[in-house]
This record gives sequence, structure tokens and C-alpha cells, in this order.
Amino acid sequence: MTISAPGPAIRLIVNADDFGVSERVNEGIILAHRSGIVTAASLMAVGRAFDHAVQCCRRVPELDVGVHLTLVAEKPLLQGTSSLTGDDGRLPPSIGVFLRRCLAGSIRMADIQAELSAQIERVLDHGLPATHIDSHQHVHALPGMAQLALRLSDRYRIPFVRVPIEDPRIDRPLSVHAVSRWAGAMALRASWTMARFSGARTAGCRRLHFLGFTEGGRLSQTRLHRLLQALRPGRTYELMCHPGFAPEEPDLQRWNYHHEQELQALTSASIRSEIAARGIRLDRFKNLT
Repeated sequence: MTISAPGPAIRLIVNADDFGVSERVNEGIILAHRSGIVTAASLMAVGRAFDHAVQCCRRVPELDVGVHLTLVAEKPLLQGTSSLTGDDGRLPPSIGVFLRRCLAGSIRMADIQAELSAQIERVLDHGLPATHIDSHQHVHALPGMAQLALRLSDRYRIPFVRVPIEDPRIDRPLSVHAVSRWAGAMALRASWTMARFSGARTAGCRRLHFLGFTEGGRLSQTRLHRLLQALRPGRTYELMCHPGFAPEEPDLQRWNYHHEQELQALTSASIRSEIAARGIRLDRFKNLT
């Protein structure tokens, strides 16, 4: 995929989450980069297909790679006596369970910092110069976690940390999924605001205009078209997406994500034509530093 020439007033980074969670997801992300509009991917150091993802990166050196910090739903890198794991040796199953355990004092911040540091270092040790940080289920946006993510970005000289606050929109048909995503978006906004007022160095965090939470796992070509129409000149956007081939793992199937629908939207010829016609510049994090 060719990045368009400098000059357009709208800059768009299309960032695929969950790189490394599954080989089929990995292959879909690479296809969305080679034949579509994906310019970046966020790599799960604890992903069961991490090594496969690293091999994929060797084939597409123009793909920006970030770290998808993971504290839920997978196995941690650091085993042993970590307070992060349950009797099954796995991380908490969801952000809600993680938050409850943190509030109850059963998870030590030192263990969180050690695990996240190990995840970042695993990505860097494989020769991948990370350009950005975000997280699985947006755990890094929680109060306390936001401060830690920003400190880690400084320590490892990773220039961008996702601020997952999406401007509210009312152009989406009402559904159970839409309502749940809207509620989640409001919770993320409140959480990041609390982090800011609790002293997180958010003033030094360069914030891109964030898109894609409301469509999480359900980004269709129609929805993508509406998102592109809403982009404003002079702004730089990050669009979160989840392309892939449908995973075969039962636990990933339970996410009920429409991976292949997103892949189709992100590789659509009409979407690429619309981007070119509007002068939208497909960009990468490394170009913004």
C-alpha cells in the first residue's frame, strides 16, 4: 500500500487492534494493509499468535507497529506469584473484573507495571520499533492505569498513547450493541477525565481525534463511509478497527466481532476512491513524530 503524498488537510491513521491474537486475524490485518487502508497495527505481546505476527511484520515493513497492552482475557508473560492471575493462571476475564479486583486491593500496582514493561520489552526485543501504545479493552484509560501508560511511553520512548475518547454521534441506528457501545464510550470519557484530574500527564500526551469505538467489531462499509464524511480539515485522526479472517478459537468467536465484514470495508475499492477524492492522507504514527 502506498501512503499518499504530503499536503492534504485531513490526516488519517487506520489502526488495527488485536494483532497477534490469532493467525487468521493476523492474516486479515496484513491483507487490510496491503490491499486496503490499514496503516498501523497494535501488537499483543501475550497473543497466542505473537510469533506469527512478528513474521508478518517482516513482510510489510511499512506497517506501523504499536503495543496493545493486555491485562485481561489472556495469559500474562510473567507467571509465578503475580497478583494479576487467578487459579487458572490467566489474567482477569474482562475490564470489569479487573477493575473490581483493583478496587478491592487484590492486584498490586507493582505487578501491573512489571507485566506491562515485559510486554513492551518483548515487542522491542523482536526489533519492532513501537510507535504507539493502546490496550486490550482500553484498560490503560482507567485512573491509575493512564498515569502508568504515560510513564511507560516516556521510559521506552514510544511517542503516542491512545486517548480513547470519541466525540458522540447520533447517526447510528438504535440497537442493543449501539447502546452498549455508547455507554462504554461515556465510561471511557469519564475515566480519562478522572485520570487527568488525578494528575496524569495528559497535557503532554499528543491527542489524536479518536474514531471507531462505537463501531467496535462491527465496522461496515456504510459506517466507514459515514465516518469518512465526518472528517474535518486540519485534523489528524486515529481510526480503530478490527479486520481479520473469522477466528477459529471458541473464546475469540464469543467476542461476536464481524472481522470479515471489517476486512471487506477496509479493502473496498469505493472506500479507497472516496479517500482519494476527498484528499484524505493515509498516514502513520511515525510520520507525526
